Amino acid sequence: MALFRAQAVVHPLTRWCLCLAMVTAAGACRSEGKPESPRAEAPRAPAEAAAPEEPADLHGTGGVEGVDAAYDQSRQPARFIAALGIGPGQRIADVGAGQGYFTQRLADAVGPTGRVVATDINDEAIRRLRVRVLARRNVEVRKVEPDAPGLEAGAYDLILLSEVDHFFSDRVDYLTRLRAALTPQGRIAVTHLRAMRPPLVAAAQAAGYTVVAEVNDLPDHYLLFLRPSARP
Repeated sequence: MALFRAQAVVHPLTRWCLCLAMVTAAGACRSEGKPESPRAEAPRAPAEAAAPEEPADLHGTGGVEGVDAAYDQSRQPARFIAALGIGPGQRIADVGAGQGYFTQRLADAVGPTGRVVATDINDEAIRRLRVRVLARRNVEVRKVEPDAPGLEAGAYDLILLSEVDHFFSDRVDYLTRLRAALTPQGRIAVTHLRAMRPPLVAAAQAAGYTVVAEVNDLPDHYLLFLRPSARP
């Protein structure tokens, strides 16, 4: 789930279209003159190696707070953490944390007596996140498998899914697996772009959850809270 933000550069498709337009125009100009004699094609240079993945690409635009001002404005990290309603001493799971866009703020919110477990499936994201939180004794970083949350049973007051649920191969199955990790009063907080809300809510209901609260004043994202439905 290591994961995903676009950088403020010209999109490759835009560059491709511009290049195509220039080539087409040049060809049209040549066709008005005399035909050119055939020329041997120059040997092509070997393809350039793919550029190394930039830090912001590992969890979307602005994978690290402060890298992308527009993304920070959209996510409103301080308001978002306040809306979670977490406090000192609580145990939080940041699932699909990437480089930890929210991880350090979560750690600040729960304080030295609390704990944040940040998980991801991407080796490079895990490496970078471990470097970032090295001095924080209340953060643990875990590499997990794509379809296994890797969280111990009955331990978490809040499980955060931030812009990750669309990567689950089966939302219903993954949410079902998360249930066991919650404390009796534990909640799952899910946030994503608003267009992603319907499939998440449908999966949550199928997995036996109820939407117990929702925050609608964030610029581009929804934030809702799930609890396991009461069993008959």
